[in-house]
Amino acid sequence: MEIRGKILTGAAATVVLGLVGHAIAGENFINGLEQQAQTELAARGLDGAHVSLGHDPLSRAAVLDGEVGDEAKQEAMGVVMTIPGISSASWKDQHVIVAAEGEATEKAAPTAAVQTQAANCQSRVDKIIAANNISFRSGSAYVSLETQKILDQIATALQECDGLAIAVEGHTDDNGNSAVNRNMSQERADRIKAGLIERGVKASLISAKGYGSTRPRATGSDAAADAQNRRIEFRISAANGPQKDDAKSQQES
Repeated sequence: MEIRGKILTGAAATVVLGLVGHAIAGENFINGLEQQAQTELAARGLDGAHVSLGHDPLSRAAVLDGEVGDEAKQEAMGVVMTIPGISSASWKDQHVIVAAEGEATEKAAPTAAVQTQAANCQSRVDKIIAANNISFRSGSAYVSLETQKILDQIATALQECDGLAIAVEGHTDDNGNSAVNRNMSQERADRIKAGLIERGVKASLISAKGYGSTRPRATGSDAAADAQNRRIEFRISAANGPQKDDAKSQQES
């Protein structure tokens, strides 16, 4: 009986240790998601937004808060949704605040179905540009033949994204004059936008903006950092909703 009691006690202890280990692993996973999301927000210049996930019980649904503007709120939710493992993102008040004709109004956050559609479309574009480089000649916004072929693929993928907003962003490294860099990044983004419209993407749903060197993805001024910072990015989101960030960085030559 004494031996049997020791066996049962040992088995119970093993089960308890297993449960504790599982709980710790889950807690570490959630902590890692929070840290990764916060790091990505900081990299995008959105450090005023803060991310929290449920710990009791554990949850992969991200809730954001912080004193940031309406546009930053929308962008922050889009950034967080790109973190693998996070299932959803919403602002603390569960609404996206949108300015309309100078007055603040409330607009319901996109439905789960729309968010899923945007995520799927983003994923399709990600896969295309992960395997290709959208490139430009140095100091030029000329769209090469190779880039035109990439745009063919992207436009085809976007055919299943009707009703979603597509944002094209141009980025440069920090070499040279900042105003010139911003203008060049805008022109390149405009050319990509025009190319997609020519291929059937609705003009009313696509936007283009050049950020110059103001949103680097890598620190430093060496060749490796410059290559990461010279890029075109695509963000796909619900129309008038949080923009998805980001399809993989694309180098510009």
